[in-house]
Amino acid sequence: MKSRHLVYIILLFSSQFICAQYEISGQLSNYNELWHDKIYIAYIEPGENHNIASSRQIINSTTLDIDGNFLFKGNNLPPGNSMIRIYLVKNEKIEVMLSHKPRNHILLVLNDKSKIHIKSSDFSTNPLDYIITGDFEKQNNKIKELELSLYNINNQDSSPYLTSKKGQTLIAKKKNHIIKEFCKSNNYPLVNIIAVQKLNIEKEYANDVDFYKELLYMLKKSDKEALPYVEAFSKKIDVIEYKTNKYNFSLFKDIAIILLFLFVIILIIYIFSLKKKIASISPTNIQSKKYEFADYDQLIKSLTRREKEILELIIQDYQNKEIAIQLHLEVSTIKSHLSKMYTKLNVKNRNELKTILPS
Repeated sequence: MKSRHLVYIILLFSSQFICAQYEISGQLSNYNELWHDKIYIAYIEPGENHNIASSRQIINSTTLDIDGNFLFKGNNLPPGNSMIRIYLVKNEKIEVMLSHKPRNHILLVLNDKSKIHIKSSDFSTNPLDYIITGDFEKQNNKIKELELSLYNINNQDSSPYLTSKKGQTLIAKKKNHIIKEFCKSNNYPLVNIIAVQKLNIEKEYANDVDFYKELLYMLKKSDKEALPYVEAFSKKIDVIEYKTNKYNFSLFKDIAIILLFLFVIILIIYIFSLKKKIASISPTNIQSKKYEFADYDQLIKSLTRREKEILELIIQDYQNKEIAIQLHLEVSTIKSHLSKMYTKLNVKNRNELKTILPS
């Protein structure tokens, strides 16, 4: 008898588990100003970008009545917490259309047993002016809070400046700031993953690595029910970090090659200039000077009588002071004569002068 009772209890709990289903109800008043009466649920898998719609994401659909009432029931969500999107379409032939202007969708966080109710007084005109109650109420209102902030920024298009390139850049920076500040103050993991996907992570990561690492650290400490989404986000960050490091290494490598190439060119130029300088004082160069000034007699004729006298004494290795005594002149006068002689004989000093003298 006891064993029969135990079997009944097991069957009861098993049936509850098997029959567990989500239930999403609501009323989207005035939807038919823009949208058809068909409404869909799309399940966003871990790692998928919720900003992109695909027909394969659809897990349920129903029809709105004339007052905008609808009801979804199903047991086709995986265990744990999930991201879904409810959206309307323009006609019955379309089952995938993600629109932001005008807005046709609502993002939600729930699980496979959630009971959620959504009420909008005018979905066509004010799609984000809805009231959401039931399970995950705080998380879903946080999503609405972020969506409203970004929606208000996107609709600041009355000023000509904001429609310009600079204005659009300013709006993008403002949106990035709002999203990052939102993530820092929010403790719900799936809501943060929804928020951060609104950033261009591939482009932004290198500019704010600390933000993404801190966010990932917080997500990994969070609710285990969100683990598949956190792991997918972690893998995405790993891939981006790998690409960033690879790009930085490649850039460093290119710069190093360019610097090495410049160093080699500078070294070659220096070696050539050094060789040229050495050649100017080599014996070969001295011999060429002798050859250049071979017509020694002609050069001597260009000198004055006094300069010839000084030259004779230089040949005898007299110094300036000794030449001055010998010729009864001042040393300064001797130096003046020598300077003129150097110019006439195309030499720079006494040493070069001796190289052109006959041996």
